[in-house]
Amino acid sequence: MSSSRGGRSTSKDLVARAREEMTAGSARADATADAADQARRAAGRGRLDPAGVLVAVGVVALVTLRIVYGDEVRTRIDESACALTGCTGTGMTLVGWLLITLPVLWATVALVLWARLSVPARVAAALVASALLLVAWVHVPGRRAALYLLLDGPAAGAMATGIRWGGVGAGLAVIAVLVRTVRADGGRRSARGAALVAVALLGTLAVALVRAEAPPVTVATAMPERTFQAAGDTLRRTGGKDLRGCVGVLDDDVLDGCVRTVRVTYTTDDSDAVVHLAAVLYPGERTTRDRLGRLPRSAAQRGIPGGETLTVSSTTGSWVLLSSVGHADGRSIGAAERGYLLWAAKQVAYRFIGRQVGLMLDPSAADGIGPRTP
Repeated sequence: MSSSRGGRSTSKDLVARAREEMTAGSARADATADAADQARRAAGRGRLDPAGVLVAVGVVALVTLRIVYGDEVRTRIDESACALTGCTGTGMTLVGWLLITLPVLWATVALVLWARLSVPARVAAALVASALLLVAWVHVPGRRAALYLLLDGPAAGAMATGIRWGGVGAGLAVIAVLVRTVRADGGRRSARGAALVAVALLGTLAVALVRAEAPPVTVATAMPERTFQAAGDTLRRTGGKDLRGCVGVLDDDVLDGCVRTVRVTYTTDDSDAVVHLAAVLYPGERTTRDRLGRLPRSAAQRGIPGGETLTVSSTTGSWVLLSSVGHADGRSIGAAERGYLLWAAKQVAYRFIGRQVGLMLDPSAADGIGPRTP
């Protein structure tokens, strides 16, 4: 009897011991899992997030490019825009508006399509966004600067108008997206947000085009008066022509790279001196100075009536000015007549320059160039 009780007691002990071992094993397994999990977390904290690194590198690169190459980028863009649009008011206003709004448009499209893009496509979209942001940034003045100090060229005012209203449109677009994000859900939110962005941007573009002033790059804007008075003389316009480019102004191609040409003819009130002005526009002042240096001395214009003429050349801003003057009847020019003929050419050139800079000044007699009757 005692033997059987001892056997049962031994069995119970074995079962209890087995349970204890199982519990201890489970505890050890849980401890091992916790340790492994902690190790993984520690390793994760030690590694850098690739996305975060790329964003940081992108920001640093963008700031560096803005500081080092910002002025050069802005100059190249503005000169290319002038060459592409002919420096017209409508064209340069549109360019200015696009410079500011394209980053917003691109970001809107990218956000709508982001979930459908592959990893390479997302990287490409981010690079394009960075480039567009840089282009916009170099056209935004700093806190202590002004927009008119950044821009140059005859259509700078029109471009500035486009930039200002592009900024207004970008701000309205951001507000529209935020409003739709709060008030709507799902796919309808994206569609309506994109529609509101489009409405905001297109509305500001229309306002910018209406408000932009026409730059003085055509006969109608650069030399609008049929007659004008300067230093006591009256000059009357007898001809005017706008050219895209400058083909036919001179015999050779020393004027290559030009954007457009304004050609006008004026005669004095005594109908003796006839002035033929050819104003040739270039995308930038550096090119203008280079082309002036190439001009042969007393280069004769093509397409003007025969007879002896005097030709002088100069620059103002992005323009090369060629002034040819002679007698109305084409007769030879005597030494005593050079001064008053060149005086008439100077009056016309000053009138053109005054329209470019917005300040009308009469020329002063100097260096033997002056009125016929002092």
